[in-house]
Amino acid sequence: MNNFTNITDFLNFVENQKRFEEKRDLSKMQALCKVFDHPEDGFKSIHVTGTNGKGSVVSYLSSIYQAYGLKVATFTSPYITRFNERISINNEPIKDEDILKYGNYILSKYPVLDLMNIAYPSFFEFITLIAFLYFKDQKVDLGIIEVGIGGRLDSTNVIDSIASVVTNVSYDHMNVLGDTLEEILDNKLGILTRNTKLIVGLKDFKLIDYAANYAKKMESKIYTPLLGAFEIKKSDIFSAQFLSKDFGLVEIQLPGIHQIENCLVALTTFKETKKEIFGELAIKDEIAIAAVKETTWPGRLEVMSKEPLIIIDGGHNIDGVTRVCEFVAQQNYSRKRCIFACSDNKEKEKMIKQISKHFDQIIITSFTYKRHSSASELFEYLEHPNKILMEDIDEIIKFVKEEPYDLNLFLGSLYFVSEIRPKLKA
Repeated sequence: MNNFTNITDFLNFVENQKRFEEKRDLSKMQALCKVFDHPEDGFKSIHVTGTNGKGSVVSYLSSIYQAYGLKVATFTSPYITRFNERISINNEPIKDEDILKYGNYILSKYPVLDLMNIAYPSFFEFITLIAFLYFKDQKVDLGIIEVGIGGRLDSTNVIDSIASVVTNVSYDHMNVLGDTLEEILDNKLGILTRNTKLIVGLKDFKLIDYAANYAKKMESKIYTPLLGAFEIKKSDIFSAQFLSKDFGLVEIQLPGIHQIENCLVALTTFKETKKEIFGELAIKDEIAIAAVKETTWPGRLEVMSKEPLIIIDGGHNIDGVTRVCEFVAQQNYSRKRCIFACSDNKEKEKMIKQISKHFDQIIITSFTYKRHSSASELFEYLEHPNKILMEDIDEIIKFVKEEPYDLNLFLGSLYFVSEIRPKLKA
């Protein structure tokens, strides 16, 4: 196969690779890693999964460890603005030339894969290999690796991490992960490496007990942040401040109770990995507390404009949408508007019912990504006295700015957020 010299052509090629394939184990990804001399073993790593909050926890952790002077790599998905954001070191996305370098290197091994009867990488396997090769060559101190879907059979689950993090568990991707919370959790717990550490942001005692039993079988220790033991001092659309039993007074920029919980998961992970990362050095918490205050994460209750107040959030399942709606309901704004679009494979009716409880006006729309849900179908689901169907995103933005409500929230999908964010920043 010829080398790619143009980043757009290469990304089009990668995006068109097989997305989903039946898996029973990780033998294919393990074989691919062997061909490339095991790049997954070239750096220490923390593995992060969960239904919601993965990206925020990764961002908190990255900020924390960078504050202590480490070279920190992150692998996340999906991206908000550019593909390169998926693969970053110290918050700097991988350069186009490095994507081409490692992409072409992988392609150069396709004849070897043919000889060894190894199937070509799927989309996610391909970009995971790029990330691992890049991180190894850049000699990062730590890689914080976010799972794509689930855990046990995810392409990232070839790393031998020093800690595994499950942010939370709720219903999403049931066709792949299972129909009960226990089944979904079991899949996510599949990232746990034997004789290491497990940090879980679970609140349901039955699920915590399930995770504890799993950790015991893996001869690993489990740590649960005290998610019910913090006192909120301040919580508005711009920031939050809370008093934690373990970490004292903490301030964050990311708004919402769920972000306080994500922050506690990250701080607990930091606390329990000090020895593995810093050895016997005396590491104090104050630097970590200061670091989370500076942490941002695009597309999560992100304020795009103050006048009028326009916010975007990539909540894309029933739990995520519910948490955002409940937070917005607590904010003291008299008229609230939601602009909603979602992917077709989500629990659309449940999300529609949730937003209809909390907003004075709802605009239904769609986005261009191929898995989007039909706006007219969503509109039919919605029972609300003040609903509008509007397909054109530019027209919606103009309408929202010219006839603003006190709070205007774009919600329903990270793909939706990635499409509208550049338009709102313009």
